[in-house]
Amino acid sequence: MNFALLTPRLRALCLPALLLFGMALAFAAPVMPPPIDAMWDRDVILAEATYLDQPAPHRLRFVDVDVVHGGEARDEVTVQVDDNALPLVQPGKRYVLAWQETQRSPSTKKLRVMRAEGPQLLMSAGANPALFEARPETRELLLQPPTPERLEGREHLRRAMAGLRSADPQMQSLFAAELFARSALREQLGGAERRRLRAFVLRGDRAYEARSMILEAALIYPAHYGSDWARVAARVIRHEPVSALPGQPNEGLVWSAFGLLQRDAASVPLAQLARWVASGNGALSELALHAIRRQAPERELPLIDQALADEALAAGTREFLLDHRRRLLLSQSSEG
Repeated sequence: MNFALLTPRLRALCLPALLLFGMALAFAAPVMPPPIDAMWDRDVILAEATYLDQPAPHRLRFVDVDVVHGGEARDEVTVQVDDNALPLVQPGKRYVLAWQETQRSPSTKKLRVMRAEGPQLLMSAGANPALFEARPETRELLLQPPTPERLEGREHLRRAMAGLRSADPQMQSLFAAELFARSALREQLGGAERRRLRAFVLRGDRAYEARSMILEAALIYPAHYGSDWARVAARVIRHEPVSALPGQPNEGLVWSAFGLLQRDAASVPLAQLARWVASGNGALSELALHAIRRQAPERELPLIDQALADEALAAGTREFLLDHRRRLLLSQSSEG
């Protein structure tokens, strides 16, 4: 399964099944393009342009378009976008952007056809969306072809590690995705880089998307990221806020932390696991219960009942816990 292309919530929904069936997470290595490569894909148009206005909801119009790759020259383009792109633009500013004008045919799934809704801004890991302010360093990074000479050596590794320190959350995420997906960079990670990456994941002032990708990379690629991430995972479980509402930005980070605890058979104080039983995301609640069962199976049922007694418990989590409780009691009675 390609975990890196799933949203954090979908990943959290998938992991419990893997844990239940004992699948080794180390073999779930995803196939995903590095973000710079994704913007140079044959079905993508890459350009620099000036943002003009928003002619319709979830539509951004750009003018003075300089197409660098994938399409014909044009004076302007209007692209369909998601909510997360809207705060990124200011009229009159230049941006590097990538979009798609075609999609897989609904009937054949192989042929590509023009999108009926018009051009859509590219959404890819680390380029989510593919819309970046056109600073000199951004132009140099994104508007040159992604050759091995430029992107697979020590210089790009140094650039990526430095990029994690950027004040721009978009650049943090782009470089985190480069470190995740570009195998040549993973293979060059040494002890110094791994220490910096562990510290980065614990930085509360860094972008959740970037921190999540680095921790997920550590989960999937232990040969390159090292096997000493259990302490980082335990600190994530201990310190990340638990929300009664689903769809929180830290769900992917917590998902990977639970995966690392499972992979390394690591134990953490029961109270730190118990706080996640009442999470607004029922999948994270289930991950917490699996961890509790490994450490103290006799505490699983009481902690479920404690969470169910909370009137503020999310409806989805309550539904899951009631069903989980029923199945747990059936299992205990059959064993007895």
